[in-house]
Amino acid sequence: MQSHHELLDGTGYPDRLKDWEIPELVRLVTVCDIYGALVERRPYRPPMAGLQAYAILMGMDGHLDVDLVHAFHPVAVAFDPSVPNVE
Repeated sequence: MQSHHELLDGTGYPDRLKDWEIPELVRLVTVCDIYGALVERRPYRPPMAGLQAYAILMGMDGHLDVDLVHAFHPVAVAFDPSVPNVE
């Protein structure tokens, strides 16, 4: 999916799409991609705890669709039960 690095504020790539120019499916894939990149082992760093990764997603207001980050919460909890409720 070419656009999954686009961010709501237009700072993403490759097309610097902004706000509603980014399709909803792409917005969801972006949330999943970022979370996955944080919790997966990488050659240059160990995996991050799910709690910390979800906190990063929550801190990306303005870049990510906050409603979709909240909708992603059950997935984060399934991965790491220490992720607190967002209510």
